Amino acid sequence: MATNYDPRRALGARPMLPVQWLMILIPVCINMVDGYDILALAMAAPVLADEWALGPDALGELLSFSLAGMAIGALGVSPVADTKGRRPAILFCLVLMSAGMFGAALSHGYWGMAVSRFVTGIGIGGMTSTAGAIAMEYASDKRREFAPSAVASAYPVGTIIGGFVAIAVLDEFGWRGIFWVGGMLSAILLPVAWLWLPESLDFLLTRQPRGALAKTNRVLKRLRLPPLEVLPPVAASAHDGAASIREISTPEHRGQLLLLCIAHPLNMFSFYFIINWATKWVTELGLSTAAGISYSIYVSVGGIAGGLVAGWIAGRVGVKRLTVVTLCGMAAMIILFGLLPPVLPLLVGNALLLGAMLFGSACGCWLTIAYAFPPQLRATGLGIASTVGRVGSIFGPLTAGYLLAAGLGKPLICVLLAIPAVLAAIIFSTARRYPSASA
Repeated sequence: MATNYDPRRALGARPMLPVQWLMILIPVCINMVDGYDILALAMAAPVLADEWALGPDALGELLSFSLAGMAIGALGVSPVADTKGRRPAILFCLVLMSAGMFGAALSHGYWGMAVSRFVTGIGIGGMTSTAGAIAMEYASDKRREFAPSAVASAYPVGTIIGGFVAIAVLDEFGWRGIFWVGGMLSAILLPVAWLWLPESLDFLLTRQPRGALAKTNRVLKRLRLPPLEVLPPVAASAHDGAASIREISTPEHRGQLLLLCIAHPLNMFSFYFIINWATKWVTELGLSTAAGISYSIYVSVGGIAGGLVAGWIAGRVGVKRLTVVTLCGMAAMIILFGLLPPVLPLLVGNALLLGAMLFGSACGCWLTIAYAFPPQLRATGLGIASTVGRVGSIFGPLTAGYLLAAGLGKPLICVLLAIPAVLAAIIFSTARRYPSASA
């Protein structure tokens, strides 16, 4: 085989094979379960808050524990995914997600639920960059933006499933049924990923772990590509567990990382504020618990459309332009939500548009961060930005709970907590796109 043969270029240049679609479908299913798991407590909140007599401040704290776990997971797991492999990171995160959801189903008080949600969050946080990255790396050049957007769009599908599960099980099984189902979904995905999700080709070629040549050629055989006789040259630092952290801290990448670590927390602050409190606030308008859950379902329906459309048009209108428009749209829909009366058609329309903006912006932000770094640093860059972003996400629902306890009204809270999304749009508009052979 010619020494200039790069299987990543060959993979990107040809049409997608069924095996590549499978390699994208598994991360899609994983992110679907992520969406279910992260909003499980929000779905259970109206019933759980009454059963445990939780005030808005305590409920806001519980809603934030999974987000704190996501910050730890993104920080601890994503660099491992760049140095030890995407596949083991994904399998480990699935174990944590299952354990956390089953623990929540068995909890009988504030701290049991808090610990369980924290563990679930660690698993979800570690999955944030790894699942999307592996889907992106196995996509063709033509589907490069579509693959991660499909993964992102699976998140609201999971919340839709969670909404229907909540409506179905609350009367007969109570709020615990929501968590039992989520734990089983994660547990089912574990053997699926073990059997059919390969290691990242980018990881194998750039980090070259033990047995990399044999593993690479097994993947290439599945992809119907010629095998490699030898691996391409790689820097010695690629085998160092801290290499990705040191490399991304160099002057070439440090400025971009800092910029993204300011923008992403602002985005996450507004994002997780509204998706965690919307269900309960709709019920407080005088509508039923089922109506509140239905609002979240409509948000997710809009999110599916918004995420897929965003992935389709990203290459046409530009990732940064997409990100700016959707973040500003998110802010506008949050403010409008705070002003709406308890009229179901108006709430449904708001939910659909809010979902489209939320998940369209999620796609845009993910792509903006991913393209700001070369392939060997992509998961680390996403992981660090996601970690800092999760810090912002923690304070979204937490701040809303404290402001409610302090006596502020919903309209004013929505205006105040939409402002960070606008600031994020301004900062993301200045991000760079790193030239890369595989993206």
